[in-house]
Amino acid sequence: MASYLQLGHDSWNLLDEPDIGDYAGLVLSPVNDTPSDVENRLARLGEHRDELEVILDPQMYNPAFEKGRMDEWSYFSSDYESADQGDVNWWTQRAHEIVEQGVQLGVDAVCSPAFVPRLFTDAYYAFMVEVADAMKHHADGRGRETLLTAIVSLRDLSNPSRALSIASILSRSTCDRIYLMFLNEDVPARQPMKDEAGLPTAVHLVRLLSEAMRVHVAFTSHDLVLWKFAGATDISTGKYMNLRRFSPGRWKDEESGGRQVAYWNEGPLLARLREADVAKLNRQGWFDDRTFESNPSGARILEIIQSGKKQAWLKLSWMQYLRWASNIESKWHGDAAAVEAGLLAADHNWGLLSDVLFQDRFNDGSHVRDWINAIREGGRR
Repeated sequence: MASYLQLGHDSWNLLDEPDIGDYAGLVLSPVNDTPSDVENRLARLGEHRDELEVILDPQMYNPAFEKGRMDEWSYFSSDYESADQGDVNWWTQRAHEIVEQGVQLGVDAVCSPAFVPRLFTDAYYAFMVEVADAMKHHADGRGRETLLTAIVSLRDLSNPSRALSIASILSRSTCDRIYLMFLNEDVPARQPMKDEAGLPTAVHLVRLLSEAMRVHVAFTSHDLVLWKFAGATDISTGKYMNLRRFSPGRWKDEESGGRQVAYWNEGPLLARLREADVAKLNRQGWFDDRTFESNPSGARILEIIQSGKKQAWLKLSWMQYLRWASNIESKWHGDAAAVEAGLLAADHNWGLLSDVLFQDRFNDGSHVRDWINAIREGGRR
């Protein structure tokens, strides 16, 4: 069981902060950092580097749309836009080059290259498995682990039978680890993941995959509780909103480092709140009985808000969220009953605040009930 830091724009400095919690590794971001950037940053970790598993995600999801710094990586071929994307040999060559670049940088594991298709068919998943298996064959000889990358659309999961068919294909891979991303096209990235039909099937899919593979769900936010319920071993998340939800257009926010808005992470609600909302709840005594021993950044943020000073707490907000994610991943790992109890508690807490109007209209707690239904329905299948 482990939490990984999903790197993005200017994320490395967080590794020096003990208050972010216990992170077992990090996932590199070629869109944001060049190979020389990565090499220098890893060297600066010193002895701490030996305690971390470093995973190279090549991020070839849709580089024709936004590639950032990717063209400075040797595996990123100049013929990407003109190449036959259906040519398994072309992808296999990219996979080999990703492994070699990973060896040069001294990473511990590599993710197989994957793209966002127009249609999420069985043939697409079989193609991704073929590429991943070719990568694993090469990576094994170079002493590196391989994670099969799988992108799954929640829209496609509206059909409950898709969990069985997708799991059947992915579990045929020779890889024993999978790097899983859920694409939620119908909900803005800053809002909680919601899909009444797709989420139960997603929970079921993770349950099935967890029986045969070590499942790593990437780009998570509060929805990590769903994947821990379903049996995922690892999760990864980051400081920006666009590192907490996978979407093809997420690189747009990356260019400017994401939108510089500080959000309070309210774990008891499984939500993020704006400063005015936190101040309102504080006036109502919501935090009176709260202790912050397990997440000291929360206490520091609350002190700033209570003081009324216009003091920035953006970095503290990242640290507060990341500590919560690490704490919950560890606390609820392998304990489905605890996850359900936590979700029910969150639903109860939203009920206590039914007369509070939050600044973000989507903050109404409805996602928590969707998640409760998802684990109950997906857990029974």
